[in-house]
Amino acid sequence: MLERSLDYLRQKIGNFEPDTAIVLGSGLGLLSAAIENPIVIQYTDIPDFPHTTVVGHPGCFYIGQLGNHKVICLQGRFHLYEGIAPKVIAGVTDILYKLGVRQMIITNAAGSLDVNMPAGSLMLIKDHINFSGQNPLIGFQETPRFPDMSETYSREMRRKMCKVSEKTNIKLYEGVYIMVLGPNYETPSEVRLFRQFGADAVGMSTVPEAISAVYLGIKVLGISVISNLGAGLTDTVQTHEDVIITVAESIEKMGILIQKFLEEE
Repeated sequence: MLERSLDYLRQKIGNFEPDTAIVLGSGLGLLSAAIENPIVIQYTDIPDFPHTTVVGHPGCFYIGQLGNHKVICLQGRFHLYEGIAPKVIAGVTDILYKLGVRQMIITNAAGSLDVNMPAGSLMLIKDHINFSGQNPLIGFQETPRFPDMSETYSREMRRKMCKVSEKTNIKLYEGVYIMVLGPNYETPSEVRLFRQFGADAVGMSTVPEAISAVYLGIKVLGISVISNLGAGLTDTVQTHEDVIITVAESIEKMGILIQKFLEEE
């Protein structure tokens, strides 16, 4: 799958072999500016590669050095609600793996399901609930099915990020992320249900990439920027534009955490 995409990327980056992938969510593209001497590749220039259609997702790779790691940064991700098949998202993750990636930092903008975790907070994902009804592993697989998901989000990477949080004095919540299909925001009844499930934040991404990565043996770290309180927890009407604004206000903190994290190894 996406073999022509892989060949094109290999031609563009030459002998550069990224070990870390960073997937950026809505409004989080500014983090890519910290990458040293980046190679920039537009998704639209890559044969057979999917395109992003959502505001806040420019749609390009930034490839270069960040901290002590060679990184490939996805400035713009793919969502099931865009009509992109889960298998395609798995294919993108497979490309990253074949380029050399062995750890992945996945970020997103998410709605809080807890009034004690307000907009502008950062939440380290310790586990997820797949409520999308979709799975990127459906269909033929080259290696055995049924990957273990008991530690989807690397305990080692989470422990290290918590230490970075303490050193930088940047508050970092920790919780469970639930993925819904979207693209509409949740109803108040759904928010109450998700809380009963044990979820702390809700969004429309991340889980397909995480499942695909675990399947391939890539370690995963997930961080949510809390962009809003879920429906019923506030009287404010939610818009995507408001999400982008709130995320922009927290991006500096997110950038510091990720850069310090990559400098620690």
